[in-house]
Amino acid sequence: VTDGLDGASAVTVSPDGLHVYVASYVDDSVVAFSRDADTGALTWLEREHNGLGKVTGLNGARAIALSPDGMSIYVAATNSDAVAVFARDPATGMMKFVEAPKDGVAGVIGLGGARGVAVSPDGASVYVTGANSNAVAVFSRDALTGKLTFVEAQVDQLNGVAGIEHARGVSVSPDGANVYVVGGVSDALAIFGRNPATGALTFLQVQIDNTGTVNGLNGASAVVVSPDGTHVYAPGDVDDSLSIFSRDAATGLLTYVGRDHNKVGGVLGLNGPLAVAIS
Repeated sequence: VTDGLDGASAVTVSPDGLHVYVASYVDDSVVAFSRDADTGALTWLEREHNGLGKVTGLNGARAIALSPDGMSIYVAATNSDAVAVFARDPATGMMKFVEAPKDGVAGVIGLGGARGVAVSPDGASVYVTGANSNAVAVFSRDALTGKLTFVEAQVDQLNGVAGIEHARGVSVSPDGANVYVVGGVSDALAIFGRNPATGALTFLQVQIDNTGTVNGLNGASAVVVSPDGTHVYAPGDVDDSLSIFSRDAATGLLTYVGRDHNKVGGVLGLNGPLAVAIS
């Protein structure tokens, strides 16, 4: 019997294509399915629920990401102000709770209203946005256990950082050199340089809605980098748009290209976009 999908909020597929995991905001859960490689059909496996057993940090599960090695699952939970960490059995797809770093505990900051999560391509760093903290929290990752160690938090309007008020989506470039964060109240896309040794971030640039030629970022909700690293896409759920930027591979800086807007030029289905993915 399928259970744990009330308020399903995010979904991801394991790197080996064998399993699918869904975060559920209302059920405070993460659900695992096995996936038929031929048909894509899913079979329910299990759910991990906030407060059951040792599981914590899943209240208001909002976003989910897997490590590139497929061994760890990370869930950002808005109401827990936390990121829940699970170990994944690649053979069965089953999950085992590991820990849940929480905002304001053991020196961790930046996770208030945890909203988005991304793992660097090298598997060494995990980035979690905190909408209420107006921040992106940086963690280093233990490749053997998946456990996280807090490194720092980049906070809007501190140390020159701009564009991440009510931080929502976060994405790491395929080369691991940059991290991109959108701010839903800033109506902006912030660009950070990433230190590959530590995962620490350096603020580089911000693209703001209705500044210069930039348009479509009102209510910026998510961000994704193309697999070839040449473009960045960010939907604005208030603007009913998808903004397109070209990316300088050497610097990570962005140049606005244009936007696709709901009900303009034959475009449909962009009323209030909240997420974005690239094949």
